[in-house]
Amino acid sequence: MLFRILAIFALPVVAVVLLFVILGFFWWPFFLLAIPAAALVLWFFYNRTDRSILSRLNARQLGELEGDRFRNTVENLTLQSGIGRPNLFVVESDACNLAAIEGKESALVVTSGLLEALDVLELEGVVAHGLTKLSSGAVTYETFAAAGSPFVMGWQRDLARQWGTGDAGVLAYDITGVGLTRYPPGLRSALERIDGRSTDISGGEALGSAWLVPPEGQRVPLDHRIEVLWEL
Repeated sequence: MLFRILAIFALPVVAVVLLFVILGFFWWPFFLLAIPAAALVLWFFYNRTDRSILSRLNARQLGELEGDRFRNTVENLTLQSGIGRPNLFVVESDACNLAAIEGKESALVVTSGLLEALDVLELEGVVAHGLTKLSSGAVTYETFAAAGSPFVMGWQRDLARQWGTGDAGVLAYDITGVGLTRYPPGLRSALERIDGRSTDISGGEALGSAWLVPPEGQRVPLDHRIEVLWEL
């Protein structure tokens, strides 16, 4: 895992090491500080991952007096499955989407549009999809890559996606998610309801397949996902 995180944050790490090496030609103790400085850069990005992404999404923590269906659904599924309970956040947006992020802590980020659009069983289906991503660690590297923007290049984001959900991984998490709820029509109906609606969230493009519905160009077509769920 450390090697992969280092690969994602290679640009700032290498830049810091080179800086200290150059400074070392003027004052030799800087040579000794190059590796500790690189470790400090990794520590900085690791510790700011969650806050950085939540800030870009303009997400706020779910209030105590709102989102009861969402909160109760998460609590029920985590108790049944033994999956650790993530922090819950909401983005005020008409778009319909949910993101699973895994940095220093795990979180589910839901849009207000999705909460308004889905019924209880549909919401259970999309929450289960997100929880299975968190429990498997599938979105860890994409979360780091998103937090590292603009220091992360396109090829690094591609690597992060391959190390996580991969090209067809979203289908696997659809299937695993409905295994958690034991009710395929819930997620299937949710995807049918979302199909044709806006799913793009400002500031969330770099999260890729951490989203229930990834950005255009990174997604498995919803009609194919729905077709697969019909077969279960």
